[in-house]
Amino acid sequence: MNETSSPLETPRVALILGVAGLIPFVGLAAAMLIGPDGVSERTLHMALVTYGALIASFLGGVRWGNALKAVEGQSREYIISIIPSLLAWLVLATPRPYDVMVLVGLFLALGVSDVGLVLSGGAPRWYGKLRVGLTAIATLSLLLALFTHR
Repeated sequence: MNETSSPLETPRVALILGVAGLIPFVGLAAAMLIGPDGVSERTLHMALVTYGALIASFLGGVRWGNALKAVEGQSREYIISIIPSLLAWLVLATPRPYDVMVLVGLFLALGVSDVGLVLSGGAPRWYGKLRVGLTAIATLSLLLALFTHR
């Protein structure tokens, strides 16, 4: 039996792992809001920004892998795939709160780009649905952290 019954249904493993990848976003943003004892807000902020940068780089890697599957002449896809890693690296050197602002923009741009990839037939339809949901929660977590900045 296949993991999916239709091209629109997200494979269970992709859904589980995608949701698991949200745990640091949601958990760190909530911790910043609540202000847990013994952990500074600066430490939580840096952990969230670092995780966001790692995930942005990962999403660029997904695009690189997708370009590998495509026919030759996909130089545009390879170029698009390295931009998230370069911007994420710059985010780590960007002062607070601009680091989170750049990450929010980067995640929104990646989400739009990935939906565009799906609409052009370059990725399965379920991937677009998954990315919209994951992007929304990750971005909302980053915005919550941005607005808890003291």
